Amino acid sequence: INSKEKTVSAVGDKDVSTAKVEKQSEAKSSQSRTFGNGLAIEELAMGKPNGKRASPGSQVSVHYIGKLQKNGKIFDSNVGRRPFKFRLGVGEVIKGWDVGVNGMRVGDKRRLIIPPSMGYGAKGAGPKIPPNSWLVFEVELVDVC
Repeated sequence: INSKEKTVSAVGDKDVSTAKVEKQSEAKSSQSRTFGNGLAIEELAMGKPNGKRASPGSQVSVHYIGKLQKNGKIFDSNVGRRPFKFRLGVGEVIKGWDVGVNGMRVGDKRRLIIPPSMGYGAKGAGPKIPPNSWLVFEVELVDVC
């Protein structure tokens, strides 16, 4: 009888810990989205709830830091400089940005993990971004016009 009681309590504990893990992953999933092609968008900080929202066709201004995923090496950043401006959703920037910045509000910060297919692909970009590189950008939306 004792051995059965121990088994039941062990199973009970296991169920509790499984429930905790599921709850944590649910909470995390609301802060992070991953798409089928590998693109991942993580919410790092929220701006004002009533802040202007970036939408396709709008002119946006961002501060960013770009790193190579494989080694964390920074290849570009405009932090401490003038914001980078572009028109969202019209192909002025890599596809990962057009998708990843969409829906941000002024003051929001996101981490974008961008697969080569939505970045610089098989060609890479200059000496700092090798072919087929996964990219990580931390992007802060500064303004929407």
